[in-house]
Amino acid sequence: MKHSNNFKMFFIIATIILVIGALFRIEHRQYSEPILIMGILLNLSYIIIGIIEVNSSYKIDKSEKIMWTVGFIFFGFITSIIYLLSGRRRIV
Repeated sequence: MKHSNNFKMFFIIATIILVIGALFRIEHRQYSEPILIMGILLNLSYIIIGIIEVNSSYKIDKSEKIMWTVGFIFFGFITSIIYLLSGRRRIV
């Protein structure tokens, strides 16, 4: 359960920080780059937490683990939304 809470928390915080950083970048504000870098690092953290959660699960078979892992790596945001809405109940 601890990983699930971390995943959800990092996902929400990373999304908020990335949106704020993008708005600051569009408006050419001063500290937009560090905010975006922090958002990207948080984005990587929830992707890594998601991959660890999926690969440590005993409820799904190897082919699904590969599918989720590839999804997290190449389509991180979209896969994370699908994982939060429907996939997490089956995996964790």
